[in-house]
Amino acid sequence: LADAGARLVINARRAEKLSVLAAEINSTAPSTCVPVAGDCADQATIDQMLNTAKRSFASDADLIIVNAGRGLAGSVVPSATTQWAEMLRTNLLGAATLLLVALACFVGPFFSPYGYEEQNLDLGASGPSAAHWLGTDTLGRDLLVRLLYGGRVSLGVGLAATFVALTIGVVYGAIAGYSGGKRDAVMMRAVDIMYSLPFTIFVILLMVFFGRNIILLFVAIGAVEWLTMARIVRGQVMAVKRMEFIEAARSLGFGRRRIIFRHILPNILGPIIVYTTLTIPGVMLLEAFLSFLGLGVQPPMSSWGVLIKDGAEKMEEFPWLLIFPGTVFSLTLFSLNFLGDGLRDALDVRASKD
Repeated sequence: LADAGARLVINARRAEKLSVLAAEINSTAPSTCVPVAGDCADQATIDQMLNTAKRSFASDADLIIVNAGRGLAGSVVPSATTQWAEMLRTNLLGAATLLLVALACFVGPFFSPYGYEEQNLDLGASGPSAAHWLGTDTLGRDLLVRLLYGGRVSLGVGLAATFVALTIGVVYGAIAGYSGGKRDAVMMRAVDIMYSLPFTIFVILLMVFFGRNIILLFVAIGAVEWLTMARIVRGQVMAVKRMEFIEAARSLGFGRRRIIFRHILPNILGPIIVYTTLTIPGVMLLEAFLSFLGLGVQPPMSSWGVLIKDGAEKMEEFPWLLIFPGTVFSLTLFSLNFLGDGLRDALDVRASKD
């Protein structure tokens, strides 16, 4: 950073001298020869040297502005290794539980002798045993295998729909927050209008009109979950864009896109990451709710919401059909929330100082 600062000063002085020389040439004839470092330089040579100095100046300025911005914003002062180590140390149980559940869901079915569609009507609904560790459902299907396959669907929906919400919300909120004025007012009024709509009804309408498939489920849930992300990003951008390092970037003539994506967004990654981890359990709950209503994952596929729905219908007669899916689902949601709290503590330096 110190080297970049030294180069910045040198290139600034060089650009200033070259600008003076260019002005001298422009004030006379274009063919005028000006001595530069013992040689004769014409207008084209001066312009080329000036552009080179400006590019070097802009590159070093980017480095200094980004690091200065991180210090002023208080988002990325400690090293990344320190942040993640602190997060894992304080939330080891949540991270370990989430990792164990994810590994079991994506790897476990490969080692099972049963398929998630395999039925045994003669066996019917039976309790946990040596052959079926979590028992079977009313169609004689192994509950453990269906639970693991359902975890794939629920975690996949949570991640994919959150990614859709993250992409739309960050771009929309950053543009609205940085633009300000009438554009910001119009964009945020549109968000307010969408907030007033019943989200569940909106998703249900999408599912009814476009069919029930897993890809549409990702898109439909993500399309209604980006609104809060947009508001959070807009507020963070409005706070950061008033800081001195952003004013420095504007004074250097950097474009709007460069300022947003290279100077503002890197300094608000903390709140974005934290809210992302807290969005995943909310999306999973929404998928479980839709599956509970029969609008989510369709048979013979399963998800945790489908299993909880089936278990609730037979709760008094076969309680294990509800207890095991509900327990795993609750543990996953708790782990994700604990992980989000840990990320917030690790990435928010100002909160850690308090």
